[in-house]
Amino acid sequence: MPPPSELLDALSAPSTTDALRELDDGGHLTRLFPELEAGRGFGQPELHYYDVLDHNLAAVAAVEAALGDGADGRELRQSLEWIDLDGSLEREVEGIPVASLVRLACLVHDVAKPATATIVEGRLRFPRHGPTGAEMMGTRLPELGFGPEARAFICGMVRYHLRPGELIRAWPPTDHAVRRFVTALDGHVLPLMLVNLADGMATRGPGYTRENFRRHCNFLNYVVARSWAVMEEGPPALLSGEEAMTELDIEGGRLLGAVLTSLRRAQLEGAIASRDEALLLARSILAGAAGRATSPGR
Repeated sequence: MPPPSELLDALSAPSTTDALRELDDGGHLTRLFPELEAGRGFGQPELHYYDVLDHNLAAVAAVEAALGDGADGRELRQSLEWIDLDGSLEREVEGIPVASLVRLACLVHDVAKPATATIVEGRLRFPRHGPTGAEMMGTRLPELGFGPEARAFICGMVRYHLRPGELIRAWPPTDHAVRRFVTALDGHVLPLMLVNLADGMATRGPGYTRENFRRHCNFLNYVVARSWAVMEEGPPALLSGEEAMTELDIEGGRLLGAVLTSLRRAQLEGAIASRDEALLLARSILAGAAGRATSPGR
């Protein structure tokens, strides 16, 4: 039995958010995912703008905005210009586009918050809601007709949607930490980072600023670039992300991702073969970027 057509149609609709809200208005959304009902009206700590269910729906709206044609979409694509973003999202897992699975992951990423809610030192907390939510979906998704690969994809997104925060706490992350991160996600780093971005946007709601988005895009780009660099087959990178930030005095973000990508390509093509050559090329790339930024017409 394949997944319900009404759900797949909603996930691929021009506005998935509107389609899901229409399903919810008719009682069909929580018929498909009964676990979501507990989040209706379930309040969250002060940082959150929405209750749990509306937060999940707002995350879907956020990822649509980030992947759309508006200001958010243009800025995200600019920060990830070295990636074929649309091509990555058009790939299919068991016949379902990755973009649809990312939207579904956003819808259920916090599904376990009501079940895990507890008071810790007078404050509402949701310990292990990611792993618990993955367990819930591990039971629900087969009943809806999702195959093992699609289930593993969605459950991984739910389980690890807060994992990027662990990279921030030990900044800058080591190659070992990044490698463990990629392995846990079975390589699905870009989709997970999109879910994490959508979660952050939905948390603050209208209070999420353009600067918040820009910083999150830089973080997303940095993590994807580092993940690609440490996991690609071939010889070890001549310059790690940490070394690049220290030696070149730049922060993690779009520029660092572009530098690391260029260095890795040059290394694999045999254009550079030593750390000194890597640093020389990196400084040349940065000088060129600075020149373009100050050229007339900009």
